[in-house]
Amino acid sequence: MANFAAMRLLEADGRLTGAVRLLLGAVSGVPDGLLREVRVFPKERNWLRFPWYAASQGGGAFVMGDRIFAHRRFFDPHAHRAFLFLLAHEAGHLPHAARFGTNSLAKARFVCWAAGHYLRSGLKHGRHAHRMARIEQEAERGRWVLAELTRLTASDPPFTLLSDEQAMTAWLERHARTIAELHRRYPGWPLV
Repeated sequence: MANFAAMRLLEADGRLTGAVRLLLGAVSGVPDGLLREVRVFPKERNWLRFPWYAASQGGGAFVMGDRIFAHRRFFDPHAHRAFLFLLAHEAGHLPHAARFGTNSLAKARFVCWAAGHYLRSGLKHGRHAHRMARIEQEAERGRWVLAELTRLTASDPPFTLLSDEQAMTAWLERHARTIAELHRRYPGWPLV
C-alpha cells in the first residue's frame, strides 16, 4: 500500500489521514470516532474477498466492521480522486457496521444483515436492488455531497489539501454553509 494514493489518503497502517478524515466526516456526516478507527485494505485481505462483483457495477469496496476492503485498482497512484469518492460512499456504511461491533462474529452478523437488505431490495427493485437498497441510499450521501462540493468549489478544491489537516479544517469552515445546504438537498442515489 505504500504508493502515492495510499500515502496521500491513508497512513501506512491503512488508517485515513487526518485531512481525509475531516473531509469525509463533513461530506458523509459520519462521526469522527468511526473514521478514526477504520482501516482501508485491498479486498484480497478479507476472508470473503468481498466485493465479488465488478467495480464498475458498484463493487469497488465493502465495509466489514471497522475495515473497508477496496478493489486493488483504487490503490493505483493515478486513482486517488476516484478512491476518495469511493471512500466518501463507504464511510456512510461505517455506522451500519458499527451497530454490530468489530469481532469476527459481529462482522459475520453484519454481512448477513446487509445481505438481507439487498435481498429485500432485490424483491422490491429487481435489477436495481443494489442502488435502491436503503443502506446504499444512505451511504451515497457522502459521495454526492463531495461531488457537488467539488463542482461548486472548482476554483478552491479540497484535493490540494489532503495532506494538511489545518488547511483542510480552514477550508471546511469556509465552506460549512455550502456543505450544510448540500446535505439538506441530497436527492438520494438516482438510477442511471
